[in-house]
Amino acid sequence: MTSPKFTPAETAALREQFLREMIEPVVRRCFQRHPSLRSALFLVAQYWNDEADDAVHYEFVFSQLETPDVAAASNAAREGEDDTVNLAAPLAAPFWDTLAEPYVEAWPDNHEAIPVFAAFTREDCHQEMSILEAYAPYALFRRAGEDLSVEVVGQMLRPWLDGVRPSWDGLE
Repeated sequence: MTSPKFTPAETAALREQFLREMIEPVVRRCFQRHPSLRSALFLVAQYWNDEADDAVHYEFVFSQLETPDVAAASNAAREGEDDTVNLAAPLAAPFWDTLAEPYVEAWPDNHEAIPVFAAFTREDCHQEMSILEAYAPYALFRRAGEDLSVEVVGQMLRPWLDGVRPSWDGLE
């Protein structure tokens, strides 16, 4: 087993930095473009996808509800339909068109996202699973007047992976 890349304190600080500098700006941009949005959920999953067997991926569920309905978003994605539970018409279709799908700029799925978020992901996931099956919630964002509230809702499901080195980083 390789030594950890970061200490628990370093990893916690990096999670806060990721939220503040990478994830929150995406949510703010979406909320600014779509005033009817009231909440967003940031979720993480770990599975192989093309390059790395331990990559950490993310998803967002945006909603006009106080708290996003992940099951509804997952079902809609699986069926290839608009999520009319979280994004009532007419926002559902134009939402993705005008936003070009919200993404985190330079998300390090094969690099720093692994030690930072792997401990918060579910075991044995793969890319064929639904959002509901593969992804675990990490942070809940809510519109708070002109501002944004952020609540970390993620639970450390695999604490032995907190701060872990990515598999490609073979340093012992």
